[in-house]
Amino acid sequence: MKTKIGKNWPVIFVLFVFILFAGCSDDGKKDAASAVGANNVQESGSGLPATGDASNALPENVLPGDVAASVDGKILKKSDLDKSVKEKFELIKSKIPSDKQKEFKENLRKQLVDVFIIKTLLANEIEKRKIMVSEQEIKSAMDQIKGSLPPNKNVDEFLKENKISKDDIVLAVKIDKFRNMEGGSKLKPTEKEINKFYNDNREKLFVEPESVHVRHILVAVGKGDTDKVKAEKKAKIENLRKQLVSGGNFAEIARQNSDCPSKEAGGDLSFIKRGQMVKEFEKAAFSQEKNAIGPVITTEYVYHIVQVLDRKPAKKIALNDVKGKIADYLEKRKKMEAFNEIVAKLKANAKIIVN
Repeated sequence: MKTKIGKNWPVIFVLFVFILFAGCSDDGKKDAASAVGANNVQESGSGLPATGDASNALPENVLPGDVAASVDGKILKKSDLDKSVKEKFELIKSKIPSDKQKEFKENLRKQLVDVFIIKTLLANEIEKRKIMVSEQEIKSAMDQIKGSLPPNKNVDEFLKENKISKDDIVLAVKIDKFRNMEGGSKLKPTEKEINKFYNDNREKLFVEPESVHVRHILVAVGKGDTDKVKAEKKAKIENLRKQLVSGGNFAEIARQNSDCPSKEAGGDLSFIKRGQMVKEFEKAAFSQEKNAIGPVITTEYVYHIVQVLDRKPAKKIALNDVKGKIADYLEKRKKMEAFNEIVAKLKANAKIIVN
């Protein structure tokens, strides 16, 4: 396919975006609650609940002025928010340009407030409904996390790095269960929906583009090479081409002379598609006759000899070959939409104040 539909990313991770903000986004600008709106969220100069006496509204361990947000009386302290912002910012600080760091921290702060609001709303509703989960359901969620990590990444390390506790995972599983209870069979895509998605995106997503199987020999030119050295290297690759045209073993000559790591495979680059290589290389690969030894190609700091071993024409991918992936994608999308709808309803009926 030209564009991937995407893997069936575990539901647990979709929820972590809202619940835990596990891992900062690249630009820090994605608002976790933007998809569900800000119904019933009030701005307050004091940050205190709008009803009742302020001194009575605050828990004993919360000082006046130390309120960042309040959801039905549950408070996010400014001091705790500041600590979270600092911790999460330190994880990503080295990757953010210095002139963007202030903006990033401001966006991060807003995002963490949104996470607190959504997490609190969902936790309150789950407690009210007395939704429980089994150890097996928790284990299944842990297995999802484990299966989504790189081979060299340990689950315990991942959880520790992102400050994810077992209680966080239990809550996420309960939220998923709650969402499934609310959505029911509507979360599963129908045959009609799958067929429509395929037909609507047939030309855009479900086409295997033309590809060619190529191998090459590469002679690198250094930035500091003199004209004399460049000429010597050009003469070298022209001589290698003559050997190939005369019947020389391409794989063996590549192993002995190529400066590309592919020399270990005799210069074999397997199948490539348009857009994967520099334009000069691509032009040669898609225009040369099969098995012909092409002329020397010059790209920036590189001389190439290219040989096309095989071709695969563009072809359409049949519905049956991608039906499962489409179903997974549509189900994930439906679940995300259901999650947004649930949060929107909870917001509409809650007292939310953001300082």
